[in-house]
Amino acid sequence: MIDVQTLWAFLALADGALAAIVGVGLAARGREGALAWCASLAARSLSFLLFASSLQPRAGTLAIAAGLLALSMTLQAASIAAFDRRSLPGWVHSAAIAAVAVPVALVASDASSAILFGGLVMGTILAGDAILAWGTRGVRSAGRAILAACYAACAIVFVMRGFAAAIHADPLQPFLAPSAGQSVAWLLAASAAIASSFAFLLMHQERAEAEALRLATLDPLTGAYNRHTFREIAEREMSRARRAGQPLSIIMVDIDHFRAVNEKHGERVGDQLLQRLVEVLRGALRKEDMLVRYGGEEFLVLLPDVPGPGAVVVAGRLRKAVAATEVEAGALRFALTVSAGVAARLDEGPESVDALVARAEEALALAKRRGRNRVVALSLGRSIAA
Repeated sequence: MIDVQTLWAFLALADGALAAIVGVGLAARGREGALAWCASLAARSLSFLLFASSLQPRAGTLAIAAGLLALSMTLQAASIAAFDRRSLPGWVHSAAIAAVAVPVALVASDASSAILFGGLVMGTILAGDAILAWGTRGVRSAGRAILAACYAACAIVFVMRGFAAAIHADPLQPFLAPSAGQSVAWLLAASAAIASSFAFLLMHQERAEAEALRLATLDPLTGAYNRHTFREIAEREMSRARRAGQPLSIIMVDIDHFRAVNEKHGERVGDQLLQRLVEVLRGALRKEDMLVRYGGEEFLVLLPDVPGPGAVVVAGRLRKAVAATEVEAGALRFALTVSAGVAARLDEGPESVDALVARAEEALALAKRRGRNRVVALSLGRSIAA
């Protein structure tokens, strides 16, 4: 069996320590939702101290403690919303406090009604937190799943505790002398309350790792893959293509006369054009195709399982997509064109990524010499205009 007052006192101290950990680990770095989470832990710690001070149904103590507990839940909801780069309306906090504290104060003299009401309302708020933590997006992290599970577990305990108080002869018995099953429920709720803060920290760690991976693999301006990542993936795809006897093609794309645009309108406009161009190119590619920023205004497309003729078709589609799109940069509009060089893996003899890229660059240079805004493919030593 457990002593509920001691448990609440322990939770109050644990929340104070967790608030310091979150504050040092996240809030000091300006991470999304960290300050609100620290505030929620402070409110919950004070609430637990008030609950631990007396188990007798004193209207003022119960109302303040219940209001602080509700506030801690809505502050955590605000933290999750901030993590998702959204905002929770400020009135939600005051509404939750009023919706819990006022009715609890009115029925505080009736322990059964106070516990039933508090359990149902707190359980409902926690269920809302669980839904918010789970999110509506397709990709969910382990941190979000753990946080949602913590809220769901606490919501179930609160609701069950409320209904049990309504039918129990002594509604205060689970607080004064809990049975083995009731002790397990208390410990489950306490563990979930503590684990929720670690789940929130895990969410931020996962985001930091994902951002580090993104910075290591993508070009920061355009969001296309960088050359280092291309090298790793291309070598792997080349090895696979050689083993399986599958085709592999590369398209080298260059924006025609981009340097003149950059010199006339400045690098800021040039950067916007590059970003918009990547959107156009992505729209004409498959999900499995790899778009790489290879140089300043030079891009490379890796096409797994696509033979040379198919790559020429893809390159032509890219060229037409760019030519048909009026690219915007602020108030300016530009009619851009691109030249493209295509190279495909050769079946005979050893083949390398470097050799494939070199032939694509040679084909691109030939496309520029032939007047730009065109596609040229080099394969088996023969040049084919397209």
